[in-house]
Amino acid sequence: MRLTLLGATGPIGQQVLGQALGAGHRVTVLVRDAARLPQRDDDRVTVRLGDAASAADVEGAVRGSRALICALGPGKDYKSTLATRTAGPVLEAMAAAGVERLVWLSALGSGDTSRRQSRFQAGASKLVMGKLMADKGIADETIAHSDRAWTIALPVMFANGRTTGEYETIPLDGTRGRVGGRINRADVADFLLSTTTSGLWVRRRVILTR
Repeated sequence: MRLTLLGATGPIGQQVLGQALGAGHRVTVLVRDAARLPQRDDDRVTVRLGDAASAADVEGAVRGSRALICALGPGKDYKSTLATRTAGPVLEAMAAAGVERLVWLSALGSGDTSRRQSRFQAGASKLVMGKLMADKGIADETIAHSDRAWTIALPVMFANGRTTGEYETIPLDGTRGRVGGRINRADVADFLLSTTTSGLWVRRRVILTR
């Protein structure tokens, strides 16, 4: 399958890219600096230079793909507005290119999803990442009100480690209770890729934890 990936140089994006190549997919990545991409010389990877906040740049990267995976993250910038700056352009670009499937990485705690966090994680998120989570929440709503075949992934706190495949997928709506714990970044990437290629969880928000 031909896929487009945003955030390929980040910790989860790198996991997605490695797993996608291992599964035999071909991937177009949109990056600002190709030197930061270890797989830049892999003939299965098409590198496009540009900005994920530019609809024109995203359209050029997504055209001809079956789906777009957005694994963008703010790094250590807890006041980042990256999510809201990219959601609109991504949707505009996908509509222009005629691509339906979108898998969007967010976080449990974004917007009103804090109601499903463990009390400890909800308190920590509000104290340290309040602005970031509010921004992610706005972006999630933008995606959820679009006409794309979207899935929004809501992982709990991240951990490092190998892909285990032993993680829980919990619908945000239709279930109750607070969710805590950690999940390996590699398992988050596994979900992003598997739900993209399987077509599961369309128009659903999914909590990921172990």
